[in-house]
Amino acid sequence: MDCTLLRSRIPEVPIVTPTRKYQRGFSMIELMIGLVVFGILVGMSVPTFQHYSSSQQLRGSAENLVQTIQLQRSRAMATGNDVVINFNTAAPAAWTVMSGPRSSRTDLPNGVTYASANPTSLTLKRDGRVNTSGTVVFKNRTGDSATVSVQLSGLALYR
Repeated sequence: MDCTLLRSRIPEVPIVTPTRKYQRGFSMIELMIGLVVFGILVGMSVPTFQHYSSSQQLRGSAENLVQTIQLQRSRAMATGNDVVINFNTAAPAAWTVMSGPRSSRTDLPNGVTYASANPTSLTLKRDGRVNTSGTVVFKNRTGDSATVSVQLSGLALYR
């Protein structure tokens, strides 16, 4: 039998490539659902992060003041010169350390202000004591507060 005859009787079948069993990647719908879920999570976490950031600025301000008082107390005892710390309660809120001819100003972070500063000036004596005891209260935009108390002995505490 002739091979050409046989070939002419067999219908040609289009060649179909087999599809992969497991396709890699994400479909557009899966990608959009993932982005929506991510957006919702970020949207819910932003207010929490803002409150956390605000409370950390408040705490950092109080701790910074305690450390400043402790450092300046040590400086007063080491140099034998009194050191004065003024609390500038008017805007922009800050405290100023004056020791001899030098002075340095530390501004409070944005959103942190003085609720009260009694007295508005502390003198750290060369014997390590303070001229008067006092309290400084900081507050932030959310109404949280942090208190620094200074005892006559010169000990500064954050509460």
